[in-house]
Amino acid sequence: MPKEQNLIPFDRRSEEERKELARQGGIASGAARRRKRAMRDAADYYLSLPVADKRVFNKLARRCVDPEDIDNQMMVIAGLTEAAAAGDARAGRLLFDILGEDKAAPTQPEETDLLSAALEQLAGEEDAE
Repeated sequence: MPKEQNLIPFDRRSEEERKELARQGGIASGAARRRKRAMRDAADYYLSLPVADKRVFNKLARRCVDPEDIDNQMMVIAGLTEAAAAGDARAGRLLFDILGEDKAAPTQPEETDLLSAALEQLAGEEDAE
């Protein structure tokens, strides 16, 4: 790291300096937490608003979604589901993350090894032909 010699370790700082730096860190941490909470609240509020686009509303209603449940959050989930069904791996991964499940990853390390071996074997057979 450039100019590393300018850094002063905490054990070489005076007690007053350490307290002041800790106080400043606490103030900055509180400000960051308040910003994150405000952003979460704003996102939660916006996602709970009803869908403004009637075409999207009708599309979700045709898919048997209860009209009371059609909001921006449902619209986002429906879009992610469509993208995942079309083959978008990132959308599928995000859906699993939202659900709190890890169904995309193998449950046992041996499964990964067996799959890798089978894929390598298939690749070797194709190269031989």
